[in-house]
This record gives sequence, C-alpha cells and structure tokens, in this order.
Amino acid sequence: MTPRVDTLVVGAGISGLAYAHARGPSADLIVLEASERAGGLVRTLRDGDFRFEHGPEALRSENGELSALLRELGIEAREPPPNASKRFVVQRGKLVEVPLAPHRLLTSSLLSLRGKLRLVSEPWRDPKLALDGSVADFVRHRIGSEALDALIDPLVGGIHAGDPERLSMRACFPRLVTLVEQHGSLFKALRATRGSPSPSVMKPRGGNATLIDALAERLRDKLRLATPVTGLEYDGSRWQVRTSNSAYEAARVVLALPSSAAARLLSPVSAPLARAIGSITCESLVSIAHAYARDDVEHALDGFGYLVSSRERLHHLGTLFSSRIDVECCPEDWVLLRTMIGGARHPEVVDWSDEQILDCLAREVAPLLGLRRKPTWTSIQRWRATLPRFELPHVERVATIERSLPPRLTLLGNWLHGIGVNHLVAAASVAARGPRD
Repeated sequence: MTPRVDTLVVGAGISGLAYAHARGPSADLIVLEASERAGGLVRTLRDGDFRFEHGPEALRSENGELSALLRELGIEAREPPPNASKRFVVQRGKLVEVPLAPHRLLTSSLLSLRGKLRLVSEPWRDPKLALDGSVADFVRHRIGSEALDALIDPLVGGIHAGDPERLSMRACFPRLVTLVEQHGSLFKALRATRGSPSPSVMKPRGGNATLIDALAERLRDKLRLATPVTGLEYDGSRWQVRTSNSAYEAARVVLALPSSAAARLLSPVSAPLARAIGSITCESLVSIAHAYARDDVEHALDGFGYLVSSRERLHHLGTLFSSRIDVECCPEDWVLLRTMIGGARHPEVVDWSDEQILDCLAREVAPLLGLRRKPTWTSIQRWRATLPRFELPHVERVATIERSLPPRLTLLGNWLHGIGVNHLVAAASVAARGPRD
C-alpha cells in the first residue's frame, strides 16, 4: 500500500529543512533528499587542522527569521572580531580599503574629485528613473559611473558572481529600490533610518553546518537521505511521488530544489511551468580554500577580505580572510584564505585543471597579499551552474511561475527571491505558516 502523508518536501537543503522545522514537530511531513547528507551548499568541511566552508562563508546578522531560528535551536553565532571589520577592493593592482560610512568616501582614493561630486548629487536625481532596469542603470543614475566601476561592480561580483549590466536591480537589491521609492533618494533614506542597527555577518560556532545538523536532528526519522525522487504526478486532488525504491501519496508537495531539478520533475505535470523554471541561468564558480604559515603572508589581513572589479581584468572575484572571520578555523600561527574564481566574467574556469587554478592563485592573489610561498594546503570545490542569475526579466518571470503553480505545490530555493541563507529561511518560514488547503 502506498504510504500517505500530508506534506512531502523534496530537497533537504536549508530551504527544505527550514520549512519542515517551521511546520513544527507534530506536522505530518516527510523530507526526501537525494544525497547522503542534508544541507545542500551549506556545508562545513574539516581536513586535519583546517575547518572551512563549502558554501556561504558567514550568515547575515539581522533581526529576522534566521536569527530567531538560531536562538530557538540554541546555536551560538558570533560576529567577526573587530580586526575583521575592514573591507577592501582591488584598485590598479593594490588593495584599497572601502569606507564603511558613506561620508568617508569623500576622503577616499577610490573616487576622483569628479566622482565624489557626482556621488553627493544623488539626492537631486529623479527618484522614478532606473528602478526597473539593471543594477548598472540604477547605480549610474543615482551615484555615477565611477562609483559603479569602483564599488558596486566588485560587490555584485562578490555576491552574485554576475555582470551588473545584465542583472535586475529590483531582483538583486529590492531593499534599495524600496528605500528610493519611500524616501526619494538613498541619502535621504540613510538620514531617515539613522540609528537603526546596521546588518553585519555572523557565524555559528563550529561552522555553518552547525545549523544544518541541528535542523536535521530535530526532524529525526522524518528526514530520508539517499532517496532521490524520480517522478512526480498530480491527479487533481493528490500528488504521487516516486523515488528509486518506493512511492508516496501526498496532499501537498514542496519542491526545495535547484531550478534545473525542479524543472525536470515538473515537466510531466506542466511543460510550460517547467520551461519557465528551466530558463533561469545559473553561474559556475570555483572556491579554493588555501592555507599558509602566518610568517609567509605580508598583508596584515585586518579585514573580512577583498573584492575585484571587472576592470582589473583578473579571473578571480575576491578572497575572504577566513581565519580572521573565524579564529577557530585553523591554528593561530596559520592563515586560512578562500578565493572565488569564475562566475559570469570567466565561466570557463570551472573546467580548469587543479594546476591551472593554483597557477591563478600564484599569478593574481599572491602579489596582492604578499604570499611568499605556495600554499601548504588547499581544497578546491567546483560549483557548476549553482548561483542563479537574476537577469532583467527575473521579477516578472518568477511572478509568472508562481501564478502558474498547480494546487498544493510550493516552490522554495535560491533561484526565486534571494540567494542568502537569511532570504531562504525567511521564505521557508512564510511558506510554512501559509494556507495549506
């Protein structure tokens, strides 16, 4: 007899786990995961004395669903120490500190006098223009081309691994668009929200996988690992879900999967819906964790890391100072770094050999940080078609997808409304509290 369940969640990444947790321990629910571990990209690895992240380096610190979840689970999350507060960008082959207070940009070498004058003219820009265009359109209109090249282009590369000319402002940075709509300018919004706590980052003690482990433990036997879903059908009243060795019948299905996997499963249910989901493009990246004796690194590493503007013509997008962000991730006389290579600028990098990737570190990263020797230890992770590209039509595309959903089907994932763990936890929590009839 086919087992019946109220809700079947397909995918045990952070979205699927957060949804199942938010439904509560009494929910009639099962989570199916194809791999032998939960967490998706949120994964903390250990190799000898080094502990490093496979996915996001840290979590966003703000009063929201993620912080509430960590408190509920009893997970200690700490902000980086004060000596990791600086952010850098590469300018003409050197690291330059990025002022964290907007007024300090007026004394920074990142912008010329002309660029600074253009920046301070922002309150007089038309608040109705460039809200629904690209990130580049928005930034050029509000603060100028120089600020786009020096500040926003490397930021977009670091967050989205994308091209600001091709990414939707409303999809990538909806909060900034809303602030302009509400206050008329970014500077006026800053004045109006003065005194509000500034979002920072935090990291669970023991790494980000601490969150995954706690959520998985709460689910107990409701979580079924190594159980790939092979087929999905809807007869108008109930869902039929097939796995490699069993089948389930469910009143509701939650697909918490990458866009390509969701499109594949939904193709027999609704071909137009599957095509719309499958049209979302994803960037490929390479992440390299690399370690050095502290004496072999000239730079003080007194910050969070640095990002690279596309005008520098480098293959890597930036480097995080992991051992500053989390002092427990390696012995104190060592330095652990993490460099990202590829993205929209250089999609071919994901197919490079390990030797080519390490050559890139020696050629591009070593001169910037004064790395005197080759890394003593490295770990290379390739992410193929992993980071969704929020292109110009993304907002309308997602709206169309959500209007086209069959009854009792919920979609979750980083390809919908936001790529950060905080966005994913918030979306999952809202979906779990929503109507289920």
